[in-house]
Amino acid sequence: MSDAMSHPRILELPRDENELATSTPAIRRIKQLLPAFLDDMATTADADGFVVTIDGAPESAVAATMAAEALGPDRVTGLVMPAQLTDEAPARDAEAVASSLGIEHHRLQLRPLFAAFQEIIGTTGEPADDLVAMHNAGARFRMACAYYVANTRNRLVVGTVNRTDRLLGSVAKYGENGVDVSLLGDLYRTEVLALARDLGVPEGVRSRSSRYHGRATPSDAEQLGIDQTTLDSLLRLTVDEGDPPEVVADRLDIDTSVVRRVKTWCAATRHKRHSPPKPSMGT
Repeated sequence: MSDAMSHPRILELPRDENELATSTPAIRRIKQLLPAFLDDMATTADADGFVVTIDGAPESAVAATMAAEALGPDRVTGLVMPAQLTDEAPARDAEAVASSLGIEHHRLQLRPLFAAFQEIIGTTGEPADDLVAMHNAGARFRMACAYYVANTRNRLVVGTVNRTDRLLGSVAKYGENGVDVSLLGDLYRTEVLALARDLGVPEGVRSRSSRYHGRATPSDAEQLGIDQTTLDSLLRLTVDEGDPPEVVADRLDIDTSVVRRVKTWCAATRHKRHSPPKPSMGT
């Protein structure tokens, strides 16, 4: 179950005892690689800068920081887009992050957009309050806003999805992953958190889920009954190293059924990570 999209320079980083790139040398190297990668992407696309959706989670704080490091804060636009009352505290944290970086940022209140959408979709006879469907629609609304700003300013949209969420499909299809640059796509959540800590991202932001919008659901690790580091190690050994479930389970001291469940989970969400199938490709 290999993932050929992983950047070779990321895979070559020094690993800790959990097979993750969280050591000081690894973090130091990541802090060099990510801005250089963004600079290359902007140069190749002849783009004038970046747009980052900042949501109060550590991933977006890291992405905004790396974007500002790559091209300078004056070439980065941050968008804070709350939609629910529960989004207020994360939105304030997001604005604080943007202010600390010195980047231009705007708060776009999406509640009226959600209300108008629900009114229109209700005329189809479909339920207008389905939680999963509305969560997914919200992710796509945010990306539509990010791309509008990016289009008018000749900028690239920088993604904030980590490798853990990407592999498990814990994103809305054509939502958070629909970006120009998947900056954190090779970094597991534990690695992003280590990077965020090194960058001085506030603890309140680091402790927030990578996908809080409108849903107070258990994390993937909690659903599996393991901690985040174990989940990331499991994915690293299974996906990147290709180790069989029995070997991974023995190495991490967990039940083989957990490893098999994660493999099934990744396989079932493959469609979120790849282009839609076409007749010449089969399924």
